[in-house]
Amino acid sequence: MAEHHERGRTTEALSKEAADGSFLLPEVVRALPYSWSYGFIWPPETEQSDETLAYARAVLAACLPPAPLAEPEPPPEPDKFSIREGEKPEWVEIRAVVRNLTDYASCVTRERMAEAEAECARRGLDTTDFTERWTIRISGWIAEQVLYWCGLMVDDVESLRPWAMELAELYAQRGMAAEKSVALLCLTRTVPESREALVRLAADRGLSPELRELASEGLA
Repeated sequence: MAEHHERGRTTEALSKEAADGSFLLPEVVRALPYSWSYGFIWPPETEQSDETLAYARAVLAACLPPAPLAEPEPPPEPDKFSIREGEKPEWVEIRAVVRNLTDYASCVTRERMAEAEAECARRGLDTTDFTERWTIRISGWIAEQVLYWCGLMVDDVESLRPWAMELAELYAQRGMAAEKSVALLCLTRTVPESREALVRLAADRGLSPELRELASEGLA
């Protein structure tokens, strides 16, 4: 990417900071300059250049799971009321541990995941399929933010055709970042690729009723 946000890091810094283990994310994803501390958010002012669009497309293609996931990822964020009432789900605490060790995509290594797993085990937290589960979740959070950034480009939707619509439909079908994917299709429903994808998703009995309803609402 030609320009990095002030919260990002240079490519040189990214490569130096993560030279400590076995990478778990694809190279194109590891180049992401935005921090997990800020939710992997792409700043709205990110330049909408051909280079940036190509990078967004490459990240989405790299994070896409090869087959439908057993459970939707990432899990929905708990509402603030539940957190105040002490009903915070366990995974939120696990996420804090993982994020503390892998603040950038370039830091997601097998060694750091092992550190996070050990810390979570020490706290008595669930460590089932730890590395696989949390690598998938990190990929999901990254994909959500790329999809959201693409959704900001409704005034230039032609630059997203047809790749963004095709990837959004695949994400919804495979259970990763599904709501953000449907949201992107709804925002771009002025183009036939998005409308056709929404029709297919609304009729897909393999998806949850909630997701099918979102797709139907996008066609209204």
